[in-house]
Amino acid sequence: MIEIFSNHAAFVALKSDGSIVTWGDPDWGGDSSSVSSELSSGVVKIYSTEGSFAALKSDGSVVTWGSYDMGGDSSSVSSDIASGVVQIFSTDCDYAALKSDGSIITWVHDSSLSFGAGDSSSVSSDLSSGVVEIFSTDYAFAALKSDGSVIAWGGTDYGGDSSSVSGDIDSNVVAIYGTSTAFAAIVEI
Repeated sequence: MIEIFSNHAAFVALKSDGSIVTWGDPDWGGDSSSVSSELSSGVVKIYSTEGSFAALKSDGSVVTWGSYDMGGDSSSVSSDIASGVVQIFSTDCDYAALKSDGSIITWVHDSSLSFGAGDSSSVSSDLSSGVVEIFSTDYAFAALKSDGSVIAWGGTDYGGDSSSVSGDIDSNVVAIYGTSTAFAAIVEI
C-alpha cells in the first residue's frame, strides 16, 4: 500500500500498483464496485468530499464514486475530466479539477445542497484559463490566477462572494489561505 484516504464514513487504500481498495459506508464511497474496472490501475491520487471520492489517474482522467449529493456523480462533466486534469480540490460537497491548460471544471449532483461551489457557471469565463491553484472553505472555492487575480465562488457566507474586496484582489495576490468560512489573500505591494 502507498497511502490511505478517508472521508466522513469510508476509506480508500491506494496500492503500489495503482489500484485501490475501498471499505466503509457503501453510500459514502465505501463501495467502488460501480467503477472498479476504471480503478484497477493507473490511480495516482485520491481526493474526497465528506461523502465521496475522486481518483486522479496517470492519464489525467478522473473517476468519482460515493454520495451523488456530495460530488460522487461527475457524469455532467465526464467529457471535461476525461483527460488533462493535474489536480483536484474539494469542499465538503463539491469538486474542482485544475486542468493542464489552466482551466477549472467543477461538479456536484445537487447544487442546492452545496451552496453553489460545484456550479461555477457564474464565473466560468474567468476560470477558462490562467488558474494556477485553487483553495477551499467548507462551501466555497477561490482560484488564484497567473496574473495575480483571485476569482471566488460558492456559498456567500463561506467566502464565495469577494465583491466587497474585488478591487483589492484583482492583481498582485501571491498567496491565499482559507478557514472553514473565509479566505484571506496576501497581496504584494
